[in-house]
Amino acid sequence: MTKCTIFQTPPSKNLINVGLLAVRLGLGAGFLWAGINKVSDPAAFGMMLQNMAGIDPMMAPNMALLIGSLEILSGVLIWIGLITRIATAYQLVVLVGAQVMFGFDFTMGPAIWKDPALIGIAIMLLLYGSGKFGLDYLISKSKSHQLVDHQERIK
Repeated sequence: MTKCTIFQTPPSKNLINVGLLAVRLGLGAGFLWAGINKVSDPAAFGMMLQNMAGIDPMMAPNMALLIGSLEILSGVLIWIGLITRIATAYQLVVLVGAQVMFGFDFTMGPAIWKDPALIGIAIMLLLYGSGKFGLDYLISKSKSHQLVDHQERIK
């Protein structure tokens, strides 16, 4: 009997790492774009925060700048795979916050329908990290070599 490989994923670690890279690039690009839009027009996003979430009108533009700046930063960090889990945790807060703010009504808000999918992607990155093609991997590999060298010197 022959195996049907259509329904099986090859157990290749390189394939998994390529997948994690693709997910990182997509999620990072989404947050980078969203952050740039908020920072370039904080008054517009601030108005939306006022209208939809009842944020104080004096605080709304500053919140828009803060949220947008952190979205840009977290998007770049995820792109390069540096402190991926921390950057992803921030993005999860934003995504879940947007879901709560819009009351899980997928007919309101700026393309809010995509957020459940992004939440799933973010959870995957939170669990698996950046993968082999990120700075987190290079740093951890370097740290493990330093630890082995240190342990060998102690012997």
